[in-house]
Amino acid sequence: MSEQKSRHEQRERTPPRPSEDFEILLKVRDTLDRDGELNWDRRVPVSEWEGVVTDPEAEVLRVIGLSLAWQRLSGRIPAELARLSKLHWLDLTANDLTGIIPPALGRPRNLESLRLSANHLTGVIPPSLGRLSKLCELDLGANGLTGAIPPDLGRLSNLYLLSLFSNELSGSIPPEFGKLTELEFLDLSDNRLDGELPSELCNLTSLESLLLSDNRLTGEIPAGLGKLPDLTMFDLTGNQLTGEIPPEMGRLLRASPEDTD
Repeated sequence: MSEQKSRHEQRERTPPRPSEDFEILLKVRDTLDRDGELNWDRRVPVSEWEGVVTDPEAEVLRVIGLSLAWQRLSGRIPAELARLSKLHWLDLTANDLTGIIPPALGRPRNLESLRLSANHLTGVIPPSLGRLSKLCELDLGANGLTGAIPPDLGRLSNLYLLSLFSNELSGSIPPEFGKLTELEFLDLSDNRLDGELPSELCNLTSLESLLLSDNRLTGEIPAGLGKLPDLTMFDLTGNQLTGEIPPEMGRLLRASPEDTD
């Protein structure tokens, strides 16, 4: 009986067989980790690689998460990351990454969290990110992204966090955002957004924080925003809004007469 148990435990300890994911990670290392901050090496078991989470139940090595914030990574985000088909989260926050967000990052069907904030990324937000149907968190803040916010992001029906603050985004807020009924946190502050606040934002019944300060928004504040049941943080300072503040807004933490002209 003890021999059978020992064999069973040995099978449980057997590491997963290498897969294409292993080679993809080595290519990512060669692209982003020129200073050798990561311990990704063929001589080190992948289970011990910093920031790499694999599926413990898989018989072959499958990467399900990459948590690589504050690793002093540099260079362009490799499009090869999109080939990690089982990837659930990708966090590259606070590195020195440059260049565009690869449109290929809209390909991993299992991706639930994409965090690329506090880098030096430029170019537009790829509309292909709107295909990430399981995405719950999208944080692209504190970069140098330009162009309009793609209305395709309004298709991310599972999204509860959307942060695009401190970029150079222009154009209007897409009315398609009104379809994001699971959204709890929306931060579009410190951009160059203009136009009126879309009335569709009043459909965001799960919203708790709406941060739109330091843009070029015009028009009046939709009264329906004050009726959102969970909204507690609302910041419109530094815009060019007109009209009276709706009385429904009185209970919110950050709405004052200075928000309007």
